[in-house]
Amino acid sequence: MTLEQLRDTSLTPVQQTLLSYLRSCAAVAELNARPPEWVFGSVYHLLEAHGVFFTAAPRPVEVPKLPDRWCYGNAAATASTYAGEGLLYAEGFAAVAASGQVVPLPHGWCVTGDGLVVDPTWDFRPDTAYFGIVLRDPATWPHDGGGLLTEPDRMFALLRDGL
Repeated sequence: MTLEQLRDTSLTPVQQTLLSYLRSCAAVAELNARPPEWVFGSVYHLLEAHGVFFTAAPRPVEVPKLPDRWCYGNAAATASTYAGEGLLYAEGFAAVAASGQVVPLPHGWCVTGDGLVVDPTWDFRPDTAYFGIVLRDPATWPHDGGGLLTEPDRMFALLRDGL
């Protein structure tokens, strides 16, 4: 389901704000030229085509809380550690209400086969919205700390070739 197909009325206020933010960023990205052979013009267009909302859930007790500001490496390491239990790496944007504002941020997390978030970096808040893509191939997971959708060397290959 694309960003355009999502019905705002079925979303929580935080999800609505995140979706509005992503739509605005996609519209601005339309102003920038991309090479004609590229599949996607921006990360926002990739997310528009393949992104989904995931359900925030408490982190299982066996999954440790890892250091803040290292979400991509934390999620990749956690997904690797618990891959035998079906945990996968996901990346996109997450948003949470803080001091009366909803703040969307690029973020990496883990996800179960049922679409439940296992976030080794952020503490659980039921109003957190996660929108992104699951990357099933561990060879693509960013074990060195940078995100796939935020680091140009990784991102450009995804935008050029698609998933």
